[in-house]
Amino acid sequence: MKKTRLAVALAIIFSASGTVLAADSTEVQVLKQQMETMQKQMAAMQNKLETMTASSQAPQKTGEANAPLAANIGGANVTLYGFADLSADVGNDGKQGVKQVSSNLSYVGVRGSKNLGATGMKAIVQVETLANISGTPTETGALASRNSFVGLAGGFGKLMLGKTDTPYKRATGMMDPFSSSVGDYNSIMGNTGGDLRAEFDARVPHSIFYDSPKFHGFSVNALFSPGQKFDNLAGSDKYAFAQGEKICAGATPGSSGSTLDAGSTLCNDGAFKNAYSLAFNYESGPLLGTVDYERHQSVDRTGDTGGITSDESAAKIGVSYNFGSNRLSGIYEKFSRDGSIVPSVNERARNGYYVSDVQQLGNGMDLMGAWAHAAQTPGGPDFGAVDDKANMYALGLKYHYDKQLALYVVGAMLKQGTGAHYTIGAGGHGTAIASPRSDAGDTIPGETIKALSVGMQYAF
Repeated sequence: MKKTRLAVALAIIFSASGTVLAADSTEVQVLKQQMETMQKQMAAMQNKLETMTASSQAPQKTGEANAPLAANIGGANVTLYGFADLSADVGNDGKQGVKQVSSNLSYVGVRGSKNLGATGMKAIVQVETLANISGTPTETGALASRNSFVGLAGGFGKLMLGKTDTPYKRATGMMDPFSSSVGDYNSIMGNTGGDLRAEFDARVPHSIFYDSPKFHGFSVNALFSPGQKFDNLAGSDKYAFAQGEKICAGATPGSSGSTLDAGSTLCNDGAFKNAYSLAFNYESGPLLGTVDYERHQSVDRTGDTGGITSDESAAKIGVSYNFGSNRLSGIYEKFSRDGSIVPSVNERARNGYYVSDVQQLGNGMDLMGAWAHAAQTPGGPDFGAVDDKANMYALGLKYHYDKQLALYVVGAMLKQGTGAHYTIGAGGHGTAIASPRSDAGDTIPGETIKALSVGMQYAF
């Protein structure tokens, strides 16, 4: 650019040399002014070019959020994203110590959208997969193992087909600052019978679901999942699993009830038919409120002592308020069963309570605390009408280096009544710590479970 500027200047000078001899002083002065103006314009262009070049070559400053990897493929916008959350844990189930490295809610996904011309709508797609980073992947880590769907989006909201976290689950997710850690609220919240299964904090396959737009702060999310389970018909090959599934509907892979017992051909501990889930939300400034309901039809509990098939439902109210540097949240939840349930074996009807608090300490540091309480049930099939109340306490410190990277330390303790058998880390922690079992494989209730976890999260 400097050579070009010099050449232009010389050309002007030499071309004007003959004219200068004949020109009077006024014409010479005008010519000089034109040359000075041109030189200033070219200098400004040179400075702008150098600034743009330096900006494009300079590395991004530490602490700035990087944009996701995105591309336009065949007229569709496609984005690659992911999240890694790993921790080193130590714990005790009341009988023995546990040491482990856990891959928690780590995942990778691709999402895309394509404008549908004058309709004002977009076609949307998402394929998201669990990333079992610290362990050996199984079918639970197969392609599209997490929220995955295709659908349409527009002024009416979004209508999708596939599998997703239910509206009931999503509604209060942000009120749990310990999500997927040893302090996850699913030790008790959404967890009807203890153990590893948070049956009302689920990702449901084979679903049709809808998210409305916000209207004056209000929004609605709805889901319907048809035909999750066939009847238990002797001699039929369609009585255990939902179509295309390898575990019983209503179960968590790897937990009790997820696979059939030896010699059994029945899904008789938690499998259900249709599922319905609704969330009514309100958000305005620092306030978030939600009222939610979910129902599972014909839940098969015939594997329980004295168990029967009945509908099971859950309802909850959640409120969260941000006071500036402090966010306080609270949830009340109620589980119900319809049908001729014998009270002495009805461990899945109870109330639950949850309170969490996140205090920003400054410089990216958060202090977190939470308490969850499982109230008394009418009784249980294994331990009868004994004290099965439980309390989970969690305390943590989290440092946000920037929007992508965070470090944390979390401690949790679960104190249980003599008939309770809940689990620390039941809501997605890589390796949850359940109540211990006897040599015969029977659950030992009433134990106090403790865990300490140090981890790192990285989002891209």
